[in-house]
Amino acid sequence: MNLDPVWAYFVLMTVVVGIAALPLFRFIDNAPNPGARYSTIDGLRGFLALAVFVFHLLVTHRFIETGIWDVPDSRFYALLGPVGVSLFFMITGFLFWEKMLRAKGRPRWRELYIGRLFRIGPMYLFVVLVMLYIVFTRTGFQLHESADVVAGSVLQWLALGMIDTQPDVNGYRASHVLAGVTWTIWYEWAFYASLMATAVFARGRAHLIFVFAALAVCLGGKILLSVDAMGIAVLFLSGMAVASLLHENIRPRISNNVSSTIALACLGVVFATSDSGYGTFSAMLLALFFYLVCSGTSVFGLLTTTPARRLGNISYSLYLMQGLVLTLVFAIAPLRDFAMASPQQYWVASIVCVCVLLLGAALGYALIERPGIALGQRLIRRRTPTTGSPQRGADMKRGASAGTPGSHVPAGEVTAGGIYERRDTGTALKLSQFTGL
Repeated sequence: MNLDPVWAYFVLMTVVVGIAALPLFRFIDNAPNPGARYSTIDGLRGFLALAVFVFHLLVTHRFIETGIWDVPDSRFYALLGPVGVSLFFMITGFLFWEKMLRAKGRPRWRELYIGRLFRIGPMYLFVVLVMLYIVFTRTGFQLHESADVVAGSVLQWLALGMIDTQPDVNGYRASHVLAGVTWTIWYEWAFYASLMATAVFARGRAHLIFVFAALAVCLGGKILLSVDAMGIAVLFLSGMAVASLLHENIRPRISNNVSSTIALACLGVVFATSDSGYGTFSAMLLALFFYLVCSGTSVFGLLTTTPARRLGNISYSLYLMQGLVLTLVFAIAPLRDFAMASPQQYWVASIVCVCVLLLGAALGYALIERPGIALGQRLIRRRTPTTGSPQRGADMKRGASAGTPGSHVPAGEVTAGGIYERRDTGTALKLSQFTGL
């Protein structure tokens, strides 16, 4: 047996679902929200974060064995990361464009960006500070580069992902400690900033024309010019297109069983035919899958189960903490030696890793994410007038708050895994990515 069998992934996911269903994890449950319109997205986020984790699990095996940080040889495992990242970007595009449409292109910008800051920042700073401690421990707390170079690298890491560099620190490859997962956060910030320019198109029914025209332009740029940024824009715009379609009540009129079958077929074709997971055809199939999920497809009920909801709640922590867990667990020499002795033993060790990750992410959500989100909401309430326009007054009465993706707390929750935010019944998520290779 090698590491490639696909069934090993499904066995590991079965173990994860079983663990997440335990009463032990009730403390990460959120109060029921009967008005939530996109509960299937909540259920999807956790599985996307775990797909990225399994991708890095196999990357780590090769790194320990050869010192080379590279994608797995298996097509299935090599695609888990890109597929997870692609869908996370679509979730972000969907949730925030849906927010723009509901606000008729005039959201409360200050609240939105404060919410983002307190949603993304606390957990990001936590994992980066732990990463820096590991780096300085492994470099003996001695300078191997000039002090100004080390300070510059540290400050770039502490910039909440707004600087897309992921530099080495003190001569050590710091990004490997976090499995390279922070590169997508820069794209999230860029997307949030772009909303100030695109929100004007959400003020009327022209939003459909705008989104599909922009999608066509970016697809053309990606295909003809091979511009990577255009490919990332296609993913965000695909999510925005789904939001525009559903805003106009353009949705499939088919049963959940039929839509679940079509959704799984889309994923099956991607995993059977794609080379990188970021191709144009793959993006369109993933967009169709995402459209079905946003329309209520639960994948035969899986995405609305209690374990799926719990995994969705902690998806941002799952995403950011996976590199730390892999680094620290495999730093234990006896466990590393056991894991590397055979593929079977590596998969057994992966159960240890995923258990540590689930518990760490759950605690991170409860002790860092929730308090951070609550702090941001208190700041927003303090700075938001209680009088004003009728719409503003109505929002205040409903307790609407500009949270951040991923929080499920009173008066608004936060993508992936990932960063994720809910305001009223909407949600916005940020999360996940695969290694920046």
